[in-house]
Amino acid sequence: MRTVPVHLYTAADGRQIRFAVDSDFWLTDLSGEDGLDLDISEQQSSGQTGTTVTGTAVGAKPITATGAILRDLDANEWLLKQLLTPGSRGRWTKITATGTWYLDVLTKHSPDVSGGEHLLNFQFSLYAAYPYWRTAETLTTMLGGLQSTWFPTPVSTAGRWYISRYKQDLYTTVNNTGNTETDFTLTLTAKARVLNPMLWHNGTRTFIRLNKEMLAGERAVISTAENNRTCTYYAADGTSQDGFRFMDADTDWWMTLSPGANVLRLTAEEGRENLTATITAHKGVASGV
Repeated sequence: MRTVPVHLYTAADGRQIRFAVDSDFWLTDLSGEDGLDLDISEQQSSGQTGTTVTGTAVGAKPITATGAILRDLDANEWLLKQLLTPGSRGRWTKITATGTWYLDVLTKHSPDVSGGEHLLNFQFSLYAAYPYWRTAETLTTMLGGLQSTWFPTPVSTAGRWYISRYKQDLYTTVNNTGNTETDFTLTLTAKARVLNPMLWHNGTRTFIRLNKEMLAGERAVISTAENNRTCTYYAADGTSQDGFRFMDADTDWWMTLSPGANVLRLTAEEGRENLTATITAHKGVASGV
């Protein structure tokens, strides 16, 4: 038996509408959630049969939701119209048997509401400029640093044991369980002096490199997100500054995690053992869920 998805619309101020069979809002038709269009650029020379494809890009995702308000008609109609104003930003969430997925959206067409004394019908449209579904759940993988280690209880003092140890693996595998690439956030934290730390992606043969001497307590947060490609550098006292000027000119700001296994390597010119590094990404990114 198929699990009927539950949908949520969450406004920028945190207010939320739940669309489900056990709520006051029912969805009777939903279009545009899963399909994706490929925008194709092409050219044709004189006398050429057919065309030459010069570029492709996945287009935005328009969603149209049609449904009914069953109870508390006045209050629920007011809430629907208050949250879904033209151009308002929100999050469209879909809860399925495979997990919780979301799209960041704009209200393209505010709700049309019609009906009578006992039932109201509505329709509105959303626009997802980034069309891929992302999991609400994120995973953080340690690339280097002190990691917790299991030890038996009661503790025996015979032999060697430890509560934590430095992760010394040369390569680390990070898995993307979705069917398309996902961006990520890399966090580098110095426990003592580190010189010019670098993340190497074995699949793309590209790197992210910070050309800086990091001292104890300093931290760099590097994002490859499409709308937020940044480096924020934090001093030991917590003050922050734009760290973009510390980044190597050949840094791959478009580095992503491909579907499946991604083999990464953490290095530094000096002091790698003093570096704690983690990579945080959505558990999965998918074209349709």
